[in-house]
Amino acid sequence: MKVVAIDFETANETRSSPCSIGLAFIEDGAVARVEHHYIRPWDMRFAPFNIAFHGIGPGHVADADEFPAVLDGLRAKLDGALVLAHNAAFDISVIRRTCEHYRIAPPAFDYMCTVQVARSVWPSLPSHKLNVVGRHLGISFKHHDAAGDAYACGQVALAAAGQAGATGVHDLPARIGLTLGRLSQGDYAPSQSRHLPRQAPPPPRPVLPPGAERRLAGRTVVFTGQLDTMSRPDAQDLAAAMGARVVLSVTKAVDLVVAGPGAGAKLRTARERGLQVMDEEAWLALVG
Repeated sequence: MKVVAIDFETANETRSSPCSIGLAFIEDGAVARVEHHYIRPWDMRFAPFNIAFHGIGPGHVADADEFPAVLDGLRAKLDGALVLAHNAAFDISVIRRTCEHYRIAPPAFDYMCTVQVARSVWPSLPSHKLNVVGRHLGISFKHHDAAGDAYACGQVALAAAGQAGATGVHDLPARIGLTLGRLSQGDYAPSQSRHLPRQAPPPPRPVLPPGAERRLAGRTVVFTGQLDTMSRPDAQDLAAAMGARVVLSVTKAVDLVVAGPGAGAKLRTARERGLQVMDEEAWLALVG
């Protein structure tokens, strides 16, 4: 069976807006080759936060094919393959929603989520985001680049197979109690982990420099979208430790919104109300 790791980048918050796909093909126990293709979104709407996330804008895709043509060129490589994706719920939903938008059949394949794999094989890691797992394994790649992320995803699966004593990536699900997901026309099933990994010890409370515990005193903060360097709960805990009041909804009382890629209604509301909005880089600079 063919094994290919994939990764999508999207132009905006909708799943039907792929602007880039990377593929890494695993052969004979190694990543044999990597492909990258730009994709022209159907409405060419690029959200500023997505551009900041992956660096792709309208100029990169002006001459690219739209999704149906790109998929036609990749369908033979994906049909019948074992597809790997890190946070497969996102990447598989990009395929599903974009195929629905264009009213075309998706490719047919089984798939495995390497986030679930990493949680089972390396449960003590503080996070199982691709950059964290990649750093743990010593994988050198360009994060938030579709080809680089696909390559890293393939390497994570190979390393996990070796760690679990599997004969290869195909043998990995049985070793760690993972049920493969499935996508085909008229058929979808999510990838699921049957066995919970050992619970990692809770992270230590943030060690703050003198005075930092009041740095955000009096401020009401909302987090929305995806953060790269920490989980949203960790960011909320850090803000609270620095004196902030952390809430879940954007109200008149909120004066700071920290937004990452994928931020939707909360970000729009914040902008409409003229609230202060910052990205993750500015947030990290603020909290030191």
